[in-house]
Amino acid sequence: MDRNTEVVQPIQLTMEQELFEADIKPSYWVNQSTELVNMRQDLNLTERRLIYSLIALVQPDDKDFKTYVIQIKELADLIGITENSFYERVEKAVDGLQSKQLVIESGSGSNKIIDKITWVQRATYIRGEGQIRIKLSEDLAHYLLSLKSYTKYRLMNVLKLKSEYSWRIYELLKEREWRLQPVTVGDRRWKTSRIFKVDELRKLLNIPEDKYKLMKHFRESVLEKAKKELKEKTDIIFDYDVHKKVGRRIDSFIFYINENPKNKKEQIDIDSTTTDLQDILHKLVRYGVRRKKAVELIEAFDMHYLEANILYVVSEIDLSQVDNPAGYIIKAIEENYADYENLHNTDQDDPLYKILLGKVDKRLEELTQRDIQTLNKVITEFETHFLKFAQTAEDVQRISNQRDRALKLKWKEIQDYRKANNYPPLQEDEIENIKLKPILESLLHSDAPF
Repeated sequence: MDRNTEVVQPIQLTMEQELFEADIKPSYWVNQSTELVNMRQDLNLTERRLIYSLIALVQPDDKDFKTYVIQIKELADLIGITENSFYERVEKAVDGLQSKQLVIESGSGSNKIIDKITWVQRATYIRGEGQIRIKLSEDLAHYLLSLKSYTKYRLMNVLKLKSEYSWRIYELLKEREWRLQPVTVGDRRWKTSRIFKVDELRKLLNIPEDKYKLMKHFRESVLEKAKKELKEKTDIIFDYDVHKKVGRRIDSFIFYINENPKNKKEQIDIDSTTTDLQDILHKLVRYGVRRKKAVELIEAFDMHYLEANILYVVSEIDLSQVDNPAGYIIKAIEENYADYENLHNTDQDDPLYKILLGKVDKRLEELTQRDIQTLNKVITEFETHFLKFAQTAEDVQRISNQRDRALKLKWKEIQDYRKANNYPPLQEDEIENIKLKPILESLLHSDAPF
């Protein structure tokens, strides 16, 4: 989920770390790899609310983790800690995250490998200012950064859940939701389904072996409770049935998944719609789709449809082997490679929707024009230098080298700012100045260090 520029701002550069002031909102998206979703996690509800609020600050195409500065009172309010001792409660939750580990097993027998990683790399409490500085563990990078295949959901869906089992079931079903595999049960049509062996599901939910040993208790206290809670509080609903028995024992369940129209509609407000529009626009531009074409696609197609088709391409196709990645993505969207059900945008005739899209588009256009003007200014300044000081061939070469260094520096500053503020990078084909364009193209495609 891309966020507005004022949400995450660099505030200080020290010898140890650059700090970013974070304002976490329930409308933010949680993006995580499918591997992480399908991994056993030993977190209580407070720890889960805390870590996934931090994960909501991370973009799937980020390259590194930031150190965030967060007001502890605001964080406590967000994750539902209302007691007077909220400072101690937040600190206890962070301590729990630093002590608990994700256990990753691979191989088998004598070749089995067990890898253990922590959730939080570092936490610093500034008690006099009521702040915490916190950074996610670098070992989580594989599961949260530079993602191709990932599961996303809005933070507000899970922060309201009262059971960690409901949260995990929500994630496990959400991971499959974007794949359209319709199934009809009786007179009801479901969008997709997922099968779990009972033993596998218990492991993913981190249920101790001595808890809910009777299937009756497991169904009542875990499955039925999650079914009710997800219907009341989230954007999906589910039902389930026995999939397979071994003798009289239930071996596996099949879960049927649909969108929850009631809660999905209630969650759409100006902030979250703006965020979604910004997210999808920036994502298309990042993959090389020209901004005007990206706007046309957003106006024509449902955002979930666009997301599903983009996700299909980046998870199923090696774009480095495609001659024209942007063209491929456009074709995938127009021809619905993901076989997504809701083809057209139901909001496209809503005047507010168009106004918000226009604002998001204008914000990106204004930034692009400002960045191009910055680069053009460098060219103009050095044209003056050439006229004043270029008397010999050596002077021309020296001034040309100075101009190239200045352009490189400005280009890097522009791209760094865009990355820090979750904007797509400035593309070469957005530059039309006939003097700037060939010089910049030469620099960008040169073998010399940039």
